[in-house]
Amino acid sequence: MPTLPFSEHSAFKERTPFTEHPQRKRLNDEVHSRPAAPVDGNLLCSHLAFVTGENGFDTEKTSLRGLAAHFGVAAPDHIGNHVTLDLGPMKLVWERHTEFSTYTFSHVLDDTVSPTDAFDYPPTHHLPPQWRNQLEGELLVAINLVLVKTDAETIEETLPTIFGGNTIIGSIVSGGKATTWTDFRIHADRASRMVVANESLTPGRTGRLVQRLLEIETYRMMSLLAFPLARTITPQISEMETQLADIASQIALTSSLEDEQKQLGDLTHLAAKVEMLNARTDFRFSAAQAYHELVERRLGELDEQKLPGMQQISTFLIRRLSPAMRTTQSVERRLDTLSEHIARASALLRTRVEVSLQENNLQLLSSMESGVHMQTRLQETVEGVSVVAISYYLLGLLNYALKAAAKMGLPLDPGLVTGIAAPFVIAAIFLTGRALRRHLKHKSPAKKD
Repeated sequence: MPTLPFSEHSAFKERTPFTEHPQRKRLNDEVHSRPAAPVDGNLLCSHLAFVTGENGFDTEKTSLRGLAAHFGVAAPDHIGNHVTLDLGPMKLVWERHTEFSTYTFSHVLDDTVSPTDAFDYPPTHHLPPQWRNQLEGELLVAINLVLVKTDAETIEETLPTIFGGNTIIGSIVSGGKATTWTDFRIHADRASRMVVANESLTPGRTGRLVQRLLEIETYRMMSLLAFPLARTITPQISEMETQLADIASQIALTSSLEDEQKQLGDLTHLAAKVEMLNARTDFRFSAAQAYHELVERRLGELDEQKLPGMQQISTFLIRRLSPAMRTTQSVERRLDTLSEHIARASALLRTRVEVSLQENNLQLLSSMESGVHMQTRLQETVEGVSVVAISYYLLGLLNYALKAAAKMGLPLDPGLVTGIAAPFVIAAIFLTGRALRRHLKHKSPAKKD
């Protein structure tokens, strides 16, 4: 294959006529979104997650610009789904998700500050009160994480003080190069706590470890949002299941069309209630499943090893999170099954109603057919009487004319002539009527196939 000169290659590049997809740049950069910031040294961060719904993006951008202005730094002109701001005394990493946003404030922890005292000075203390009050959304996750570059044995003796005597859950993570502890409880500062001992992780791996730990807590809480909803609607589902069972038992005993139509109306009302619950729960249950899968994935990425005498983080979460998720999935399946059963019962009852209506229509058509036959016979009778009546009047007129002719001197007997003409008059009127009926029958519109 011949090769093009360098100049021709360059000209080809300049004249490339390809039309790019408008989303190409955005889709390509998606793999680089939400990068984990490298962590070198000791760190204290406060991670907050606010449930804002799907329409709070513009308000949050305004809040971010206001916070940057308060600390005298410039906010980016374009704020996407991820922003990092160096606010001086601390750093902020903001991330926008589908229905929630996270604010991770962090600052370097001085070597002289012990992990026990570090929780008394979270970076959120630097936030202005007016900004806190203007922040929209509902706080769902608040966690303070202390990372110290030391061995695990140095921190272990301070853990009872840090976690207030609560049961501690911990694991060796990242292939044995770090250890983390938590109690998954909300402390007096309205935040949960986590301690990480970094023994030999590189800054990049340390940043990714911190990010995974914070995401596990965030996605865990987001997945659990479906659990209260599932428990709330369970009595309603049970009540509707009972109603459906009652209606189904009545279907077999019902014989009248009116009762069947009433039951069909009850089923339609019940189906509307189920659809209302589906509309309320579909997104929440689907989101819970997605968040749960993310939790399991992040737990697998921790590369845990067991600490002697202590329950692992993944074991603790799986044993407590999985039952809640199974409850949510069970309620979702019950709702789907109830909807299917209502649909089948409605189809069965609708078929019975249609059959009953068809039977009534057949009876009506049969009665109409009998009426038509009766009407035809009556019409034929009336036509026969009409022939006699018309013949009688015509013969009467003929008789009057013959009598007048006889008085005028014509040699005829009016009664005799009238009697002789009677059969011919009757036959003529009968044949004329039959010809007229045939003519009208041929003129009537033809039946369609």
